[in-house]
Amino acid sequence: EQLVVVELSGIINTDFMSKCDGTCKILDIDSERPMMQVGQYVFAGEYEDTLGTCVLFEEGQQKELKYACHTVRKLMMQRIFLTEKKECETSTGQ
Repeated sequence: EQLVVVELSGIINTDFMSKCDGTCKILDIDSERPMMQVGQYVFAGEYEDTLGTCVLFEEGQQKELKYACHTVRKLMMQRIFLTEKKECETSTGQ
């Protein structure tokens, strides 16, 4: 098991995470280029080592912060736009 921070870029709507109930779908998480869907947005990314350590906290009932975990890995995700593949196209993109 390995903890990874995911950084999303290419988002215009800043409150979209609150609207999608925190659910996401991840494809090929162990590959060099994993993909993720969050609500209506699709992202592709790659893993990076962080400069230093990413420390994550949980917010308690009294709005206090409590240490949750730390990691040195980051998954940098860029928003992509999917297009429908035509029947005449092959898997090589021709």
